[in-house]
Amino acid sequence: MEMIICGGDSKECSLIEESVNDYYRDKNIPCQIRHCGDWQGLSRQIKEKTADAIIVAQDGVSGLDIITGLRIASGRMIWFSDLDFSIQAYRLCVFYFDMKPISHEKVIQALKRIETI
Repeated sequence: MEMIICGGDSKECSLIEESVNDYYRDKNIPCQIRHCGDWQGLSRQIKEKTADAIIVAQDGVSGLDIITGLRIASGRMIWFSDLDFSIQAYRLCVFYFDMKPISHEKVIQALKRIETI
């Protein structure tokens, strides 16, 4: 499993990474996680190597800019934001959206949901 975490807060990114590792370790699935902090970094990461899923954890319009800038049709996108962008997430075909604060349980729930794709 290849994942990219695009986040601006190191504590949130660490929590997400720990949750992802726990989830896939319990399933005996190897998981590689790459990190970036903004749209340009994420775009570069995707061009270098595709990912099975992308987790965006950005506050405010920064997260919306990343999601709209990607235009990924895979559907394996998880988005956490401090603002309620649920309608925009739906319109942009983001498979899982939730509001911050990020918790272990929210990340696990998101990962379970994207398995259904």
